[in-house]
Amino acid sequence: MRRPPGTRFRGIRLPVLLLALAACLGDSDTPLGPFPDRAVGLRLERIVAIGDGFLAGEIDGALYIDGQQLSIPALFAAHAGVTDFAQPLISDPGLATAGEDGGRLRLVTPQPPVVERTPTSGTPLDPDRPGPYNNLGVPGALLSEAPTAQSLGTSIQGNRFYDVVLRSRGTFTEQAAELEATFVLFWLGTNDVLTFALAGGDFEFAPGLPTPEATFALIYEGILDDLLSLTDQIAVFNIPDVTRVPFLNTVPPVAINPETGEPFTITILEKVVDPVTGDTLSVQRQVPVPLRGESGPLESSDLVSLAAQPLLDVGVGVPIEQGGLGLALPDRFVLDGDEQALTREAVSGYNAIIARLASERGLALVDVRTVVDTIHDGDLITDGIRLTGAFVTGQGFSLDGTHFTPKAYGVITNRLLEAVNARYGSRLPPIRTSDLPGVPLISQP
Repeated sequence: MRRPPGTRFRGIRLPVLLLALAACLGDSDTPLGPFPDRAVGLRLERIVAIGDGFLAGEIDGALYIDGQQLSIPALFAAHAGVTDFAQPLISDPGLATAGEDGGRLRLVTPQPPVVERTPTSGTPLDPDRPGPYNNLGVPGALLSEAPTAQSLGTSIQGNRFYDVVLRSRGTFTEQAAELEATFVLFWLGTNDVLTFALAGGDFEFAPGLPTPEATFALIYEGILDDLLSLTDQIAVFNIPDVTRVPFLNTVPPVAINPETGEPFTITILEKVVDPVTGDTLSVQRQVPVPLRGESGPLESSDLVSLAAQPLLDVGVGVPIEQGGLGLALPDRFVLDGDEQALTREAVSGYNAIIARLASERGLALVDVRTVVDTIHDGDLITDGIRLTGAFVTGQGFSLDGTHFTPKAYGVITNRLLEAVNARYGSRLPPIRTSDLPGVPLISQP
């Protein structure tokens, strides 16, 4: 995916630490419920969601009320007619994730797209709730810390959102037990590899990640067994290929001419064999000028993060001959081929573990990986709207380039409904995703 000319991604620091389905995924004439009469076979008295920002409803790099009210668990509960589903709602503009100050990202200008972070923060609306929230999604949460984390101080990464969501009342499973959960949505593990990918595979910025598969399997199975002691109705979500999110597919690994928005090119001589005479000839070819990384010119397959854009704007990574500073783009902004392979290997390994455990324990499995692959390829059509992986305009991902828009959260909710219906015999219809917003392509206040 080529970065649109003039794209800016202001106010974002690198997180220390994301066909068959093309035929009308989620198409439906059915609005959002409630449809309690079609939830037959489901025990939805006390739904509990355990996960990270993808279940919390993180949108535009923040947790805030508009996104939370359209989170996957909230959509699912409302569609099934469940009215008692408490979330740790945060007033607009929310709390920025990834260790940043301020609130949600906003679109300053649509063309060329300029995105910046709201400088002020929102506040929790019900911080003193006497019991646990039903939605225990913690933005940035790692599976590897789930058995012990319940506060900023007990989080491996010092994640402040544990203080907002779990509030030192106990771990994920302890709070699910306190609520006496009857139905659980479980989606953890994405950040165990996404954090590594967004850090450009730099272990200094993502220590211990990706989580080793053996550790992942041990912890995941332990959490499932704890949850199964509460209820046998559990829906688990697999892990998307995080190398396919816009954050890593928008900035090209080549120097861009700021006046034209097209790559600078140079002429090279290339040896070719004439197919008729068999003679070796020298021909000229125009090739893009690669950016400069710490190990030399970037490869055409290298993934450059959106977080690199402010550096590129001042000439870091751009050769002197193309008007740059000639300084190398730091490795933490580039995911090279070996790092991509390690990332995808971890995703495939995690998903094999999740699929095996879901099958062995008879759980509903939601295939998020295929949804993200289809969005990335531009083949996902939902209620007549095509979702792609294009930054800002693709409507599949929000302004942070890793988390979804409400419309795409709706698509995943429909995958959840399909999996739950198939496993537990319910008859919940799909929701109409056209009722859910994407990225508004106008300047936002």
